[in-house]
Amino acid sequence: MEIGMLHSHVLVVTLFLLFLLFKTILLLANKKELLTKIRTKLKMVDPILGVLMLATGGYLLSLYGAAAPTYLWVKLIIVLIIIPIGIVSFKKENKAMAIITLILTFYIYGVSEVGSLNFSKGETVAVNTESPANDAQEVIIDGAIADLLKTGKEVYLAECKKCHGKGGKKGLFKSPDLTESKLNLSERVAWIKKGQGVMPAYENELSESEIEAVALYLDELK
Repeated sequence: MEIGMLHSHVLVVTLFLLFLLFKTILLLANKKELLTKIRTKLKMVDPILGVLMLATGGYLLSLYGAAAPTYLWVKLIIVLIIIPIGIVSFKKENKAMAIITLILTFYIYGVSEVGSLNFSKGETVAVNTESPANDAQEVIIDGAIADLLKTGKEVYLAECKKCHGKGGKKGLFKSPDLTESKLNLSERVAWIKKGQGVMPAYENELSESEIEAVALYLDELK
């Protein structure tokens, strides 16, 4: 569900941004008659996209709990600001307000993609201060390694590939590069069990042996 909600949020934000960009171009080009027709016919688009953007974004923010990074809170505040400004700017045909709304929307889109308010990677690291790895318990592998690696690969390709990629470097939705992971086996097992942010917890989805097999297989990606 977490991944589906994340895809929905990205889609809603993209549609909001494209619609806003289109209206801004019309306003700046003084195509006010056409803009008025579009606003009249599609007057519910902005409120619907705005509500969906807040709802999906709020859900994703709740997944982080107390560990939510600062940029997500700032992003939420900016969204709360740009929605009314955007509506008023086109209602009043105010070009300055429309440009400000567009710039802020592009900014929060970029912030979301990079995971930082200043487009650096430093803030992203702070998300991991409450990592599930902190509660890792020692894991002792029991069984044939070859069989576990085979199972781990199968589970990885079925569950993990969509965000991490086949080789672990895809990085979709800011998922870490698994080829550079410094976590040991026990820490990886804890991560897979508990999840964090948009990464779901698998402790009730996979068996203990499947989780350990995936954690073991991750070493094969390095």
